[in-house]
Order: sequence, then structure tokens, then C-alpha cells
Amino acid sequence: MIPIGTALPASQVPAPRLPVARAALVLFVALLAMLAPSAPAHALDSTTWLQRNLAGIGYLPYSGIDGVYGSQTSTAVRSFQHDNGLAEDGEYGSRTELALHNKVMEVQRKVGTTADGAYGDGTKSKVTAWQQANGLSADGVTGPATMNAMRIARTVKITGQWKTTEHGWSVSSQFDCLDNLWIRESTWKVYATNPSSGAYGIPQALPGDKMSVAGADWQTNPATQIEWGLDYIKSRYGTPCAAWSFWQSHNWY
Repeated sequence: MIPIGTALPASQVPAPRLPVARAALVLFVALLAMLAPSAPAHALDSTTWLQRNLAGIGYLPYSGIDGVYGSQTSTAVRSFQHDNGLAEDGEYGSRTELALHNKVMEVQRKVGTTADGAYGDGTKSKVTAWQQANGLSADGVTGPATMNAMRIARTVKITGQWKTTEHGWSVSSQFDCLDNLWIRESTWKVYATNPSSGAYGIPQALPGDKMSVAGADWQTNPATQIEWGLDYIKSRYGTPCAAWSFWQSHNWY
């Protein structure tokens, strides 16, 4: 027995006890911290903002903005993916999000508003004003006609047509050849990767990083890939039809 007033050695001092309920709570929180998944580095848009962006560029009616990822939204996503060289699965993954944000930002830059990739009321108002100033139906939606007037390519094939002209060729005489060539090489898919050779992108560059001379965004931007592909065709074959003729004999170009 230790006399009253005598200090216990540190090794013999009993640890303070938490109330049972509080101790249980601390243990529960600790377990949650261990089991909870870490936050993703990049969070996807909410369904409502996805729908607002799709509606803003004409893939979904504004009445379809309901916060529910149903068949109408999935169909709109699939249509956007088809136009932009993405896997057409109707799922809103990071690749589709990047492409959709980039398309919205193109519109925003054209009408002179903050390019944040979110087609909100401010963007819609600016688009309406741009449409009025350019003699278009002023509904605030950047559909095919407005996008074409803005010189923003709605699809990867429109990008291909415009760049065909920029390279000095006639669309009427050369684009069908280019289309045939790249349908067989990649089906115009931005992320197409040959499992054997590693050839990458719409033009199937080998190795893929050759396309970096056309832009740092060569892995994700169809316009950069198409620019490089047409430069390659021009330097090696002269025209898309000559490249297509070679492909038909060799199954590569």
C-alpha cells in the first residue's frame, strides 16, 4: 500500500479510461478511415451538369435535364462519343468528360466568356447574343448549324474534311479515300491502339509519340492526331488517295 500523497512511478500510473460509448465511437471512426476508399484525383461531373453540357451543344433537349442517368442521357452520351472518336458505350467516363469539356470550352472561347467547360446560364446567354449577331436562330444552343458557323468541328470527320482542305486537297476528290483508310486503321477512334504493334490514334502513328510534333495533346486531341496524319500522308504519298491505294495492296501505309 502506497501512503497518501506519495507519487506513483510513471510506469505504474493507470491510463485514463474513456467512457465506453466514446471509446466505441473512436474505434468506429478509426475503422472507417481504414476501410474508406481514397478520394479520386479527378471527380466526374454530376449527372445534372453532364446533361446541361449535352443540352448546351445540342445532344439532349433541355427538358431532359432531370438529374437522372436514364436511357435518354445514355443515348445522348453515345451520340457525342460517336461524333468525337470515342468508344460508344454510353458511359460517362473520364475520356468522354475531357472531350465534352473541351468542346464546351471551344464554344465559350468563341463567344468570349470564361472557358470553364460548364455550359451554364451565362454561356447560354452569350451564345444567344452571338447567334443574334450572326443571323442564326437565337436559342442559346450550339447545335450543328451554330457550331458550323463558329467554325467549330462537331465531329472528327468534319475536322478531317476541314484539314483536308487546309492541306491543299479537294474534299470531293480526296476525303473518301482518307475515310476508307482511317476506317480500316482505327475507325476514327482517338484512343485506338494496335495490340500487336502499339500503333496509336486515328492515323495509327507508330510509335504514337511521333504525333507530339503536332501538339503536346496528341494522346487525347483528335485535331492534333488528324493534323499529324495528314502531314504524314502528304510527305510520304502526296495525297490520301495515293495512301489508300498503297494500303489496299499492303494492308498498311
